[in-house]
Amino acid sequence: LVSDIDYRTYLHEWTCLPDQNDVIQARKAYDLQSDIIYKSDEQWLKGIGWVPIGSLDVEKAKKAAEILSERNYRQHPETLKFTSIPDSMDLVLAKTNAVNINKRLYTEAWNADKTTIHVMPDTPEIMLSKQNRINFSEKLYKLAMEESKKKGYDLRADAISVRAAKASRDIASEYKYKEAYRKQQGHHVGCRSIQDDPKLVWAMHVAKIQSEREYKKNFEKTKTSFNMPVDMLGFL
Repeated sequence: LVSDIDYRTYLHEWTCLPDQNDVIQARKAYDLQSDIIYKSDEQWLKGIGWVPIGSLDVEKAKKAAEILSERNYRQHPETLKFTSIPDSMDLVLAKTNAVNINKRLYTEAWNADKTTIHVMPDTPEIMLSKQNRINFSEKLYKLAMEESKKKGYDLRADAISVRAAKASRDIASEYKYKEAYRKQQGHHVGCRSIQDDPKLVWAMHVAKIQSEREYKKNFEKTKTSFNMPVDMLGFL
C-alpha cells in the first residue's frame, strides 16, 4: 500500500527525437519567453562606448544651429570694402560732440587757472567767511569760560548769591520750621485755669462753633414763649 512502484502504472514509454517539429516549436517558444535571452543583447552592449557623431539627432542639431545662427544670417560690415570720407557731416558732428562732452577738456582751463589766480585777503567775501568761521567756532565760543576756569574764582561769604542761598535753605529747613516749638517744649508746665491757656481757649471756641447744642440753644429758649402785640388781642 505504501509502495509507489505498484501504485503507479506507466502506460508506455517513448523517445522524443530532437529534430521533431513539436520539439523545435517548443524550443522557439521557450527562447521567446526566456528573460536571459531577451537581455543578452543588452549584456553584450554593456561597457562598449558609442560616439554620436554622425547620428541623426546630431545632424539635426547642426542644421538647426546653422539656420538660427545670427552671424550667418546677417552680413557684417567688416566683410564689405568701403572708404570713409574724413570730412563727412556725420564724422565732423561726432568729433564735435566728443570734444563737447570731454570732461578733461571741460576742466582743463579751470585746473590751469587754479594755480595762477590770486584772491586778495581783504575782499568782502573772504572777510565774511572769516567772520562766519569765528561765529560758528565752538572753541572760540567757550574760550572766555575756559580762561576763567584757569584763573579760578573768589566767592565771599557775604556775597548776595550766598546769602540768598542761605535764606532759601533756612526757609525750606524742617529744623528751622520746628525750632520755636522745640524751645517751647518743657517750659509751659500747666495753667491755673482754662482761660490762662490760649490753646485750650481756642479749642473751646472751636468746639462751641461746631456744637449742635450751642447752635440750637437760643432756638430752644424762644420756641416755648409767644409774644403778641396789643393791637392783635382781638384775634384771641
